[in-house]
Amino acid sequence: MMVLGWMLAALAALVLVAAAAVAWFDWNLAKPWIVARLSAVLERPVWVEGDIALGWSRGPDSESRATRLLPRLRLTAGKVAVGNAAWARSGPLLASVDAIDVSFSPLPLLRKHWLITDLRLSGAVVVMERDSDRRKNWRFSQSEEPAWSYDIHRLEFDRARLRYVDLPLDMDLAFDISPLPGTPQGVLKNDTPDLAISARLSGRYKEAEVKAAGQGGALLDLLNDGALYPLRAEGQVGRVHAAIDGTLSNPHRLARADLKLSLDGATLADLYPATGVLLPQSQPFRTQGQLAIIREGGKPALWDWRYQRFTGTVGQSDFAGDAQYLLGQGQPRLRTTVRSRLMRMADIVPANDSAKGERKRADKLLPAHAFEPGRWGALDAEISFSGEQFALLPKLVWQDPAAEIRLKDKVLSFDPLRFSMAGGKAEGSLVLDGRQDKIRSRLRLDAQGLQVKRLFPELAAMQASFGRINGSAELSGAGNSIADMLGTADGKLQAEVSEGSISQFILEAAGLNLADAVFARFYKDKQVRLHCAVADVRIAGGQADMKRFAVNTEDALIEVGGRVDLAREALDLVIRPHTKRLRVLSLRSPLTVKGSFSHPLIGAESGPLAARAGAAAALALVAPLAAVVPLITPGEDIPDDCRPPAAVGTPAR
Repeated sequence: MMVLGWMLAALAALVLVAAAAVAWFDWNLAKPWIVARLSAVLERPVWVEGDIALGWSRGPDSESRATRLLPRLRLTAGKVAVGNAAWARSGPLLASVDAIDVSFSPLPLLRKHWLITDLRLSGAVVVMERDSDRRKNWRFSQSEEPAWSYDIHRLEFDRARLRYVDLPLDMDLAFDISPLPGTPQGVLKNDTPDLAISARLSGRYKEAEVKAAGQGGALLDLLNDGALYPLRAEGQVGRVHAAIDGTLSNPHRLARADLKLSLDGATLADLYPATGVLLPQSQPFRTQGQLAIIREGGKPALWDWRYQRFTGTVGQSDFAGDAQYLLGQGQPRLRTTVRSRLMRMADIVPANDSAKGERKRADKLLPAHAFEPGRWGALDAEISFSGEQFALLPKLVWQDPAAEIRLKDKVLSFDPLRFSMAGGKAEGSLVLDGRQDKIRSRLRLDAQGLQVKRLFPELAAMQASFGRINGSAELSGAGNSIADMLGTADGKLQAEVSEGSISQFILEAAGLNLADAVFARFYKDKQVRLHCAVADVRIAGGQADMKRFAVNTEDALIEVGGRVDLAREALDLVIRPHTKRLRVLSLRSPLTVKGSFSHPLIGAESGPLAARAGAAAALALVAPLAAVVPLITPGEDIPDDCRPPAAVGTPAR
């Protein structure tokens, strides 16, 4: 027993001597050895320019009595830096601190485990980088099971600067971080998440400049597996204002993010630099919804972005729906379901004089906003759209529009495209092929039962009441704007109007039947029976020729011939009336429609009109009543259908 007692006493004395040596030894003398050992463990160069001290410490009063009294080593050092990985491009250093104060338990070191109970940093600067091969510079060993493990219980800092470079995500962000006033700097592991730090953010995400400010949870939770990290931030991503509020699950190896996201900006197109999602130049927009980011397994990882239950506005238009964006494996893919009560084309596509990059077109009506097919290859997309109203023009509104929109390999298609309009229905498809410099477009549209009175509301003001239109359109063209596509278009437009009625005033005015027109206008207009109306327009190289355009009523046949130049937006039409009954005071003569779409000029052909007026003036010198004879038009024998007549103009018997 005496020998055992002496052995225990000797061991205790050895421990005391070792403890005293640790406390009293000048560790600056061992700095080269310590630096060499740290460099070997981390497999990175380590520099220590300040003093090194190693001593014993006890835990803080917040710990239990049993753990507080357990001995632990306390290491302090000044001006410490750790070198970067050899492959890194973000600079020579991974991390540096002005001062470090770390307390750790010595026994777990025997198991190659750092049990750090307290870590205090001053003036910390950290640069984290992930390269295109998905190597991480903060992993000191690229093996799946690193030789050393660590666990940190408490972390305190005065200010920290963090730079994060991620080549696969095309991201380079800098964070300036400081503790929130009045919050404890030491946050216990697995505590309830709470905001503990504030940060200012700057840098770049894809092609968008980023500037923001926000708040987050304890920095320690960024390193701990299974942590739920709170996050709140607001700022600019490119030209878009963004705000987020939510949590990150397991941020150390991010598994999921659940965030409330709101965005607003001058145009939807400003979302492209940050998202790669092609959206049109638009009026100012605002949207809010729930963003879930889910990291799926696999190499590389698949990131599933879900913008759920979003709502928003673009100008005076509204929208709502759900979107999914898959990123990380092959071509990015977008799937979206969008609903709208009112969608206005004027909100989605800007006016000619206000759109960014708009080609100036004086006195032109066709939209000349240039699409950018070069961006169409950024992703594949499937969009399902449905709505209550779609205002194509201020007075041309589609009801119950629906479309399946697809973008794949730079080919944008709307197939099928359905809507109701003017009491009828229409269905068709539109394909825009952006695989060449000029977009190739193909349009097919069939319409049934459209009411002319509702299709052209301004005719209703003149008491016009047509029947219903059935028609079809097949067009193809090339160009990067609607104007250019129509200016090179080939195809045909065909339509027919069923039986109905038409204003007598319009009919008489078209034939320049003065007496009847004046009576109808100033006394009481009436509806004239409409037998039929047809239109057959053939288009080649942007030139629309009126192969057949006729309106047949119980009183007259009105035919329209000529050409419309879609490239120049020029009109060159002739309206030829043929009466079916005797007319008095008629200056019946073909009408001409010249000028442009924006400034049409309507007049009468001068030859026939001048001949009738000259004859009337000459006869007036002989007998006043005889002057009326040239102004009397006999009726013609015209069938009551819209087939091209063999010979129009045979007097009625």
